[in-house]
Amino acid sequence: MKVNLKSYLDSAPDVSSKQKLFYNMSKTMEYIHSKDYSISNFNPKEIEILDVEKLGPIQYNMVSRIPKEIKQDVVANNIYNLSFVQISTYSNINLNDLKPTFLKENFSSFEQFLPEDDVPYLRGVIERGSTIYYYQYVDEKNKRQIEMLNNQVGQNNEMTNGSGYGIQKTKATAIGKAMVDKETRKLYDKLVSNRESAFVSFLLFPLSLIILTGILLLILVVIS
Repeated sequence: MKVNLKSYLDSAPDVSSKQKLFYNMSKTMEYIHSKDYSISNFNPKEIEILDVEKLGPIQYNMVSRIPKEIKQDVVANNIYNLSFVQISTYSNINLNDLKPTFLKENFSSFEQFLPEDDVPYLRGVIERGSTIYYYQYVDEKNKRQIEMLNNQVGQNNEMTNGSGYGIQKTKATAIGKAMVDKETRKLYDKLVSNRESAFVSFLLFPLSLIILTGILLLILVVIS
């Protein structure tokens, strides 16, 4: 079942579901950036979750081409905007009422509303302008947790029987690790293809008009 982001958040999902959703939104955003496109609208009414049970694919409806010379700034702005949506969601403050300057100067006042694990990431984006994607932060945090757990289990095994076996497979958190799925790739690859085709058509029309005008002028010259 398809639903827009606002409707889903209004249904009061639990924190774990929100984290998974923002993880998927971040991963999708990074894929869009890899295609040299950006998200120009973060209005929750304009963002759709195409399968609410899977919390994906995520469809950003306002996507535009990124000029290469400003890509870094645009990507940073998109990462900031998604973090802004996260904080607005957790603190239950309307996006229009949450002001960037106020948030930056008073971030500590918002920490109590945020998932504890996400506070360092969101602070880094809001206060220091970090350009790390949320999904990258989650993956790295999970990786470190697994390594720490492996080390602890290995040390315990060495003390008990000297086996030294670690954890071979461990689910890092309730979020898990979700890569960009086939449906998401298909969705945005098609979008890019359609936009590029439309751009080519836009260029071909004036070019054809110029050629036709030239031919008509040539005919007029010959006739005269």
